[in-house]
Amino acid sequence: MKIKNNFIIACEQAFLTAGTNNLNLVGIFTNIHASQFPLTYRHFALVVNFDIEERGSYELETTMKDPDGKEVVRSKLQANITASPFQVIANLENVVFPQPGNYELSISVGGTLVGSRTLYINPVVAKQNLA
Repeated sequence: MKIKNNFIIACEQAFLTAGTNNLNLVGIFTNIHASQFPLTYRHFALVVNFDIEERGSYELETTMKDPDGKEVVRSKLQANITASPFQVIANLENVVFPQPGNYELSISVGGTLVGSRTLYINPVVAKQNLA
């Protein structure tokens, strides 16, 4: 199966405009800052757009691994792909980031990797008052 990744975007909110199906992305990001860990991130959207030659029913799978390579998210969805390019908006709720570091989000279709996106989870260091 031949798949071409057009884009993978993490954002605060993603939706399609009624009537036109235009994609709207709000708050695109790759960095998250937190003052304490584990961090529970209440909501974000992962938007994936790709070209695919073979139409049909496929399992779409999203995984996220922490900086140590441990899987912290796995989501599976059955999709009937009838057009190319194909687009998916995945809303992720209450994702726990156990520690700071680089988290790798990967998306596959029918077992074939579409692509990945890194989220950088950064600790906020309190400013010290210098007298």
